[in-house]
Amino acid sequence: SKATVSVLYCTTPVAMIEEGALVFYHDPEVSWTLGTVSSWDGKKAEVKGRDGGGMSGVMDEQMTIAREDTIDEQKDDLMDLTLLHDATILRSLKLRYMQDIIYTNIGPIVVALNPFNFKIPWYGDDNIPKYLAEGDRIENNLPHSWAVAHNTYHEMMNDSQNQCILVSGESGAGKTEASKIVMKYLAALSTKGGGPAQKEAGSNVGRKINMTSPPLETWGNAKTVRNDNSSRFGKFMKVKFDYEGNLLGAFVIKYLLEKSRIVTAGPGERCYHSFYLAVRSKDASQHQLGADSEYKSITSGNCVTNKEFDTAEEYDEVCLALSEIGTSQETITSMWKVVAGILHLQNVEFLPEGEGSKINPSSDKDIDKVVATWGCDKAVLTKELCVTTLNIQGSDVERLLPPVKAADCRDSLSKHMYDNEFSKLIEQCNLLLDTGGDGNWIGLLDIFGFEDFEVNSFEQICINLANESLQHHYNTYIFQRDMDECRAEGIDVTSVVFPDNTPCLNMVAAKGGVMSLLDEECSLGSGTDDAFLSKVIEHHSSNEFFAIKKLSKESFIIKHYAKDVNYTVPGFLEKNRDTLKDAFKMMMRGVSDAYMKELLPAPNPEAKGAKVTVGGFYKQQLKDLMDLINSTNPHWIRCIKPHPAKKPLHFDGVSTLAQLSSSGVLGTVRIRKAGFPVRIIHDDFFFKYKVIAPGEPQCRETCQKILDRASLPKEKAQMGKTKVFMKQEAFLEVEKLKKELLQDSARVVQAWMRGLVALGDVRKTILAANKEAMDKMREQVRGEMEEQRRIAAADAAANADRLAAEAKALEEAELAERMAKASETLIADEEVARKAIEDEEASCISSMIAQEEAAREELKVATQKWQLGKEEEAARNEIEREEEEDGFEFLSLGTELQQRMQLESLKYEAEAMLAKNREERARKDAERRERNREQDRSLPERLAVPNEVVNTAAHSELEAAQQMRIRQSLEDKIISEASSPAGSPMGSLVGSFPGSPLSVPQVTSVIPAGTQRMPDGTLNTTPLDVWNTHPTSASIGETLYVAARHAFGVVVDHEPGNGHQFRVSFSDGSFMWCDTSDACTVSEGRSNSFSPTGPSPRSFPTSSSLPSPEPKSASPTRRSKWGAS
Repeated sequence: SKATVSVLYCTTPVAMIEEGALVFYHDPEVSWTLGTVSSWDGKKAEVKGRDGGGMSGVMDEQMTIAREDTIDEQKDDLMDLTLLHDATILRSLKLRYMQDIIYTNIGPIVVALNPFNFKIPWYGDDNIPKYLAEGDRIENNLPHSWAVAHNTYHEMMNDSQNQCILVSGESGAGKTEASKIVMKYLAALSTKGGGPAQKEAGSNVGRKINMTSPPLETWGNAKTVRNDNSSRFGKFMKVKFDYEGNLLGAFVIKYLLEKSRIVTAGPGERCYHSFYLAVRSKDASQHQLGADSEYKSITSGNCVTNKEFDTAEEYDEVCLALSEIGTSQETITSMWKVVAGILHLQNVEFLPEGEGSKINPSSDKDIDKVVATWGCDKAVLTKELCVTTLNIQGSDVERLLPPVKAADCRDSLSKHMYDNEFSKLIEQCNLLLDTGGDGNWIGLLDIFGFEDFEVNSFEQICINLANESLQHHYNTYIFQRDMDECRAEGIDVTSVVFPDNTPCLNMVAAKGGVMSLLDEECSLGSGTDDAFLSKVIEHHSSNEFFAIKKLSKESFIIKHYAKDVNYTVPGFLEKNRDTLKDAFKMMMRGVSDAYMKELLPAPNPEAKGAKVTVGGFYKQQLKDLMDLINSTNPHWIRCIKPHPAKKPLHFDGVSTLAQLSSSGVLGTVRIRKAGFPVRIIHDDFFFKYKVIAPGEPQCRETCQKILDRASLPKEKAQMGKTKVFMKQEAFLEVEKLKKELLQDSARVVQAWMRGLVALGDVRKTILAANKEAMDKMREQVRGEMEEQRRIAAADAAANADRLAAEAKALEEAELAERMAKASETLIADEEVARKAIEDEEASCISSMIAQEEAAREELKVATQKWQLGKEEEAARNEIEREEEEDGFEFLSLGTELQQRMQLESLKYEAEAMLAKNREERARKDAERRERNREQDRSLPERLAVPNEVVNTAAHSELEAAQQMRIRQSLEDKIISEASSPAGSPMGSLVGSFPGSPLSVPQVTSVIPAGTQRMPDGTLNTTPLDVWNTHPTSASIGETLYVAARHAFGVVVDHEPGNGHQFRVSFSDGSFMWCDTSDACTVSEGRSNSFSPTGPSPRSFPTSSSLPSPEPKSASPTRRSKWGAS
């Protein structure tokens, strides 16, 4: 695979900038961002931002060319980026941070961006075993502070050499947390392979170190505008191990506690946490403390609350931690008394009095509280606050202090008391942690980062001096490693010069430097801040690392490695002196409290010469620290705060880039640039630039030929054993040569292509002319063909119209002829059918009359026979009643009556059937009439059909009509005959008409007497004269019609004594009592209408059909055994 090419661009060659180019450009509001050049005039460009916005007037030094395939690179080591530049480093860090990947390597440095989120899954403690499981170096896991601790520990064990881990960053960047993470991992790693005893011992050391954190943070940390728990001192902890790598203990060294925060705080900030816990504690009244608003020092920043170290519960936790590290209860109480006394002392105010000053009477109560809390002498305290003693020619001379000097004297006492108490606390922690023993150690430096505020004073120059010294150490170490790699490749580096900040260090800390001039001015009794500034300007105005503001008369500028910082001089001398009168030392050593009397050192009257200043003491401390670090193998963790808001996933490019610069991360890039930043392995170099040496084989010599053809001297490019080493400008020259050769080749290809295109254009012209001629010819032919088609179509249309007219005339003539023939045939057929119907009707009427006459005669004879039988039976019954009384006669009569009733019932049923038949005929008559009307309407259409169809349909319709008329005529004749006085009440006609041409089927009609044809053609079956009148009496055996039952019955019994009530028997065997109003007598003329010759299969029996009676007895008067009934 291709090896990455690392390049640092500081300025972009003008030749590479053009419209549409993708670039990173520097926007002062968002730092480096991605955009596209929309216009370029050779000097300035207008750039449109990819994410919106843009910028005009961008100079070439504010841009660097970007590549689409590399802009989103995310490497675990930023030195592996294809384009190594501030812009690409910043973008890669942002992309990783937005994915919660907060650790990234850049060479030997681990950059740690504070996530402000402790719940990122891959950084939880449950992932520690994954790192512990690796070998001597972390290779398979993400960059992490654990990885730094892991590699450092194994280097210590493998090389038997002391190591150190340097943790730096601005306030709120996470230095303290990083140190804790490293310490926790070292404890786990040191006991990884040990037994239970070693693991328990390592765990105890870890617990002890954790127990020291609350007290040290209480007295050494404070809230700043950037961090709620900022360490305001430097700390170097030696973590000690035995020769087997087991954790033994630790030793802590403090550097430069920020003393100004003891007596005051900047806007939005607080003094040290200890003051706020003291006023909120349960012991506040014991130390005569009131509300925090009563104390000027802790309210000077207008901020008295905080998320941490702010409650009485946290005060109790700190006291418990102090007890656990071995501090007695008496000492704990005395420590809080010192804090309370400082709060009271800082409330003391001074008023001018003559040439000196006096204590404001309103502050007398505060003096009393200081005396009561510390147990010191009130008179000595009040005097020494307003008077100073000078030794002039061996004599002590007292001099009054003005209010400002008196306040400085007050502040000096407070600062020394607190600083010495903090030093005592460090000593107590070391008593707990330091167990001695032989072996190696790992130094863990947690020191304040580079600082630049609106107002920078003496504390800032001391802090920045420490960071400048550490950066010099880093530059030297990294550059040396880089040069070692070059030498191993056989590269001559004698001409390489790395970016050295030694001149800046000398200007600040060497003899004749700023700090020396400050000590010199402090040694003078009449020294002032203005005199100090004048000396600094006089000595260093020509130094390239020094500058002044033209309009400022009280500040100067030092050009540090990170940035230029403006220092405000007023207060420098007083802070540097930080002297404490021997009288105060003696006063405090005279108190009764055993702890407080040892806080301040005893005066040394034998000490001669100038007193050690704060700056002088700090320089010596810093020199010792650097000597200690230089004796070890260093490792670095640079903590970055990605956004001032201190919220997760917030990223500010301006502040992040500033911190990368101040922490030395970008210095790594500058060091690489000072040597040979472009390093490409031989094979990749050959494939990338073989166009410069075409036709040459792939080998090391060909790579050298490429460099020679590019005319690169040895100082700019050299061949190593495995890589080609180039300066940035050499790399750009090779790229330019490659581009020119490719452009030459492209011009040749373009020339050929233009020739081909020209030939193609000629061919296209000829083809276009031919096509135009062909198109014209096609149009002409197409027009002629269209004209011919039009003429042919007109002729065809004329012929078609003529032929259509002739065909239509022929069709109409033929149709007329056929219609005439069909009409003649239909008329003839209709006349024949009408004559046949009339003949058939006459024949049927004659037959019907003959049959009716025969039927009437037969009915008359049957009626006469029935009457004769009735009379005979009546005579026989009379004889039997006289001869027999045994009831047999009655039974026979009942049987006869029953038979008669059955006959009557059958007659009634016959009438019902006739009525049903009449209704059916009426329905069919209606259908017939409707068909006749349809035939009349369809006659014109039928005249147009062929003759054979007309003849068949007409014949069928005429036949059906003739049959219906014959039936209707017969029914009417029967009705008229039945209605005549001599006619039968019920007519029956069964006949056929043989020989009829219409083949009329057999006609059967049963019509009750009295039936009439209604106006609509239906038959009314209601009898006209079936009954006569209501009887006045009824005889046994007489037939009556009972209206209530709608049936005929026979009288079978009378009610005794009442001839108007009688019992009637019906054909179904039931009986009913009636009176004369319920029944009607049957007319004489209708008495035979119920003849058994009717059509019903059931009929009343005649007398001849009744069972024969028993033989008559010899005695006509003998009665039946049943009696007369």
